[in-house]
Amino acid sequence: MTDITRVDVGDATLFVEARRLDPDTDLEGPGGLEGLEGLGGRLPDLSAVTEALASFAGQIGDALHRAAPDRATVEFGCQLGLDAGKLTALVVQGSAHASLRVTLEWEKRSG
Repeated sequence: MTDITRVDVGDATLFVEARRLDPDTDLEGPGGLEGLEGLGGRLPDLSAVTEALASFAGQIGDALHRAAPDRATVEFGCQLGLDAGKLTALVVQGSAHASLRVTLEWEKRSG
């Protein structure tokens, strides 16, 4: 099930579409607005998503470093999921259904 959730992003609040990973989880927040609040009235933030993407990119970068190409580009899609009131990154095939499209580029330094 997909929900619209408010997300803290620094000094701003965004509304994002996120897939509820546990369909039995009750997302009702203050004011009874189901799907518009994280669990327990806490707004989820993007920190878990950005940390997961940074770790994923680091592991891909390590593998590319070992392969030693002159240049490499990796593109993948990422959907957002809600799990226990926290946003999580879901890496998906292609970018047609992705909430985020991430492109990573590496270029071998000469010298």
